[in-house]
Amino acid sequence: MILDVSVYLIVFMITAFMAALFQRYSDCLVLKTGWSVISFKGPVMHSLLGCCFLFPIIAMYGLRYGIGGDYFNYERIYDILRDVSFDDYWLGHSEGIGAYYVEPFYYLLNIIMPSYIALQWSLVVIMCILLCLALRQYHGRISYAYALFIFLSTQFLYSMNAVRFSIALCFLLHSYISLAKGYDLRFFLFIVLASLFHTSALFCLPLYFLREYKHEIINKIRNAIIAFFILLFPILTQYLFDIVMNLSVFARYFATSVYSISTETEGGVMWMIHIIPVVIPLFIFCRKEIFSAPDSCTYFRICLMEIPFRMLGHYNTWFTRYTRCSQIILMVFIPLVLSRIGNKQKRIILSIYYVAWYIFYFGYYAIVNDQGCSLPYTWIFSQ
Repeated sequence: MILDVSVYLIVFMITAFMAALFQRYSDCLVLKTGWSVISFKGPVMHSLLGCCFLFPIIAMYGLRYGIGGDYFNYERIYDILRDVSFDDYWLGHSEGIGAYYVEPFYYLLNIIMPSYIALQWSLVVIMCILLCLALRQYHGRISYAYALFIFLSTQFLYSMNAVRFSIALCFLLHSYISLAKGYDLRFFLFIVLASLFHTSALFCLPLYFLREYKHEIINKIRNAIIAFFILLFPILTQYLFDIVMNLSVFARYFATSVYSISTETEGGVMWMIHIIPVVIPLFIFCRKEIFSAPDSCTYFRICLMEIPFRMLGHYNTWFTRYTRCSQIILMVFIPLVLSRIGNKQKRIILSIYYVAWYIFYFGYYAIVNDQGCSLPYTWIFSQ
């Protein structure tokens, strides 16, 4: 098992190294052609160049075979949808029929791609483009290598299984960055784009109120409401479920047995182990760095939403996926906070701590939570 986990970690490290090279040279690289000089500073060329540097992880994703419980399910969906007209798809989608229930943008990818393998490659390229565009907004302020290592450690195995939800997460990352920078319209736009890959992204619309306001009194009231919301969430959950279940867009989730809500809560508070090692060190040693700017303040509040999201797992283990809706921002939040630490020794110690934590986190998830579904790595050439 350790050797199998190491295969992934080695590719992660190689990808992080390539990401560091990409960050270092992306601003100065130009391509001289017979007609013009192409700069890689623009968003389109920046993301395309990023995909070239991130090829190791793209290849690992695209060349896999049979990894994860959903691999063959999505292959079956592809075989069904690739020859289905949009009218027939939308009719089946509206009626909630099996493979037809996938969201519109994912359906479009299925009919565009010539094969299931090509579909897999297109999915990882889309994710990498979205990640590169997100990191570009913090170019020179955070480490691309560090940010991508956090993403890969927390999301990569999951992205090979729940592919639609993982694409939605990358759009949610953009929505959070837009919110932190004060671009309210972009926040809603990216939420909508995320929902076109996975409808449940609409659950994140209320996170709009986690933004920073110009009036301090409003911010204090908002912070108090967040604290009470988190503390009272176990009591509020059933009422929130009653509201959501009556919304037609989410009706299928709760009508299907696998997504149904248990009447009795299960489990203890072990899920706090996922949150405490990440948030507490930053809160203790980096409070000044967190609360010195509106963007990191907003990201911190989004991180705290992992607490109520994880509580949902008491009602159905499928709901634990929503923790990723807040977890995704860590790839920007942690490098951003660490970059603001003036004391070099303190910054190095915390950087090493988080690398060690996410190596452990990945190993734990791969062996225990993922139940070995992605171990060992199997590629298409072995078939």
